[in-house]
Amino acid sequence: MNRSIGSAGASAAQQVARWVPPVARAGYAAKGVVYVLLGYIAFEAGLASGEPQGTTGALQSLADERGGHLMLMLIALGLLAHVAWRLVQAVLDPEHRERDARRIFMRLFYALSAAIYGSLAYTAWRLARLERTGDGDGTEIWVARLLEQPFGTWLVMGAGLGVIGYGIQQLVKAARGDVGRRMGTASAATSRAVEAIGRIGTAARGLVLLPIGWFVFNAGRLYRASATADTGEVLGMLERGGLLAAVGLGLLTYGLHQLAKAVYRRIERPT
Repeated sequence: MNRSIGSAGASAAQQVARWVPPVARAGYAAKGVVYVLLGYIAFEAGLASGEPQGTTGALQSLADERGGHLMLMLIALGLLAHVAWRLVQAVLDPEHRERDARRIFMRLFYALSAAIYGSLAYTAWRLARLERTGDGDGTEIWVARLLEQPFGTWLVMGAGLGVIGYGIQQLVKAARGDVGRRMGTASAATSRAVEAIGRIGTAARGLVLLPIGWFVFNAGRLYRASATADTGEVLGMLERGGLLAAVGLGLLTYGLHQLAKAVYRRIERPT
């Protein structure tokens, strides 16, 4: 009896685990498309032919394109897939067996990432349905909600420090070349190319996260949600020209790296 129950439980767990890799890949693909759009718009702005946008603005740019609404629906579904993968990482952390302080921090970050991309998926879905959305990436909204909670100031300051810490980790990861550790590329040449775009893109994202984290921390310190700044506002602070164009190209490269993850990354299934 107990053996049959255990066998049924193991079979059910295996069935659940099967959906994880394809869902994770769909999520990386959708995330890649968003960052390619974000980086391309920032690159064009650096060449003095537009204004830099945040992730919401990047998605809005699709709304007026032919087939844009279908693309937005697909992105929304893909981002929901990324949310599911982040929740698996937060709850089960299948790719790591250790349970040290760093892994606890990363699991909390995965949970925060799931909330952020869930909000972005909802925004993409609303845009696909021709509904109006607010400007920005929603940073001010979730900061305001956190401030309303008990110990809200400390929660927001902690979140800001967490974003800064993650930005630093991304820069260190790029410097060390530790961006293709879980990639299963078919050839050495492909591996080198994936590592190169990964290092450039990860460094660019890390540089953008640092000021975002500081503004979130400052919003908690001042108890004022309006003191935050989202991706578009941070990019807008850069002077037009080479710096903004370079950061935009870096974010575009980060998007390409996410697309490469959708193809080559090894995905560990929960057991």
